[in-house]
Amino acid sequence: MTASVHDGNSMPASTADDRDTFLEIRDLETHYTDGSLFGADPPVRAVDGVSLSIRRGETLGLVGESGCGKTTLGRTLVGLESATAGSVVVDGTDVTELSGSDLRAWQRRVGVVFQDPQESLNDRLTVGEIVAEPLGAHDWGTPADREDRVFTLLDQVGLREEHFYRYPHQFSGGQRQRVAIARALALEPEFLILDEPVSALDVSVQARVINLLEELQAELGLTYLFIAHDLSLVRHIADRVTVMYLGNALEVGRTQQVFEDPANPYTRSLLSAIPGSSSPAPDDLDRITLRGTPPNPRYPPEGCPFATRCPAKISPGAHDDLSADALGAIETFRDVLRERTRAEAGLSQRLKRRLGLGSTARSVQAIVDELFADVTLSPAARDVIDRATATADTAPGEALTVLDDEFGSVCDRQSPAEHAVDDTDRTSRCLRHRVDFEDPRSDLS
Repeated sequence: MTASVHDGNSMPASTADDRDTFLEIRDLETHYTDGSLFGADPPVRAVDGVSLSIRRGETLGLVGESGCGKTTLGRTLVGLESATAGSVVVDGTDVTELSGSDLRAWQRRVGVVFQDPQESLNDRLTVGEIVAEPLGAHDWGTPADREDRVFTLLDQVGLREEHFYRYPHQFSGGQRQRVAIARALALEPEFLILDEPVSALDVSVQARVINLLEELQAELGLTYLFIAHDLSLVRHIADRVTVMYLGNALEVGRTQQVFEDPANPYTRSLLSAIPGSSSPAPDDLDRITLRGTPPNPRYPPEGCPFATRCPAKISPGAHDDLSADALGAIETFRDVLRERTRAEAGLSQRLKRRLGLGSTARSVQAIVDELFADVTLSPAARDVIDRATATADTAPGEALTVLDDEFGSVCDRQSPAEHAVDDTDRTSRCLRHRVDFEDPRSDLS
């Protein structure tokens, strides 16, 4: 992708770091309940205690795997989702507590551009009607004023007057996204939430839309929250970047610093996964393969959110002789037992037992034989595995306790606080940053 966009990396520090704070997010949580029978299931913790700031006039990139909470965070900021806890402070006011006319006043200051313009535009309305919708909803001006405003907006986003009368299906993907941008700008907002705004577009079209966003930001003094999974794109457009995992912000800092010398193990893993010559990862960063999948957000780890997959996880003191393969197999075994413990407590499993219905799940012994077939364990470690296996089918919770007591890490028990990195305003949440542990980058170089 070639786009003549500004590179946040080359911006002098004084122009990015000295900006006033526009929005301050403090311990924000957004949880979902699904109305399950008797409330048996805990809520989905989509955003789980995020704290960060967005500076006036900057572009803050928000990246992470699918399901990490990026979109939910953006929707909570604008009031499309209700915050469960925490605050979002703008000009001294917590906007998560606003309602009625006060909430509408805040929403006038914020515009949203969604991922797929085809889905976000009503095909039954003309482009003129679509762009005028927020103006009518907020009683902006007279009908004639609104029409003039729409023509001005279409010109700003590179569309012509005749497009006013056409329908979305008559446009290309890039043109539809321009319509969506015009609609987001209708009420002259200060802040745009851009949720994967170009991911549904062809590469050449992406470049033109990104250039448009850059031009509008410079012309109108806008502040952007740019949500994306394309790290190469984020490196070009963002002044700072926040890396999210399982509803948590694990690393926040200037884009150049984060991409050239990632401090958090998850950031390093994420960057290393991008193949090809266009990868934004450092040249000396080897490929890091994460085991397993992200945990269920209903049941996040008690300690570090990344603990179940982290390649730099602090090893248990009593078993320092175990290889990485052995520790990985043990962690997978613990995951199996965690899921079985939850299922054991679940309503569906209790009903099955009452009705005399057997389980079709594989025996734990078969799983253990497969997991540890090619893994060398010390006699002491093997004894622990055997003791856990003996009770796992009938009492998975007890078996899990045996493994946790022997192989549990400080990462499983303690949630890491934010640590300043390299004497800058960059922060990273990892226990390895503590003085009594090694820097995580030393294990992953």
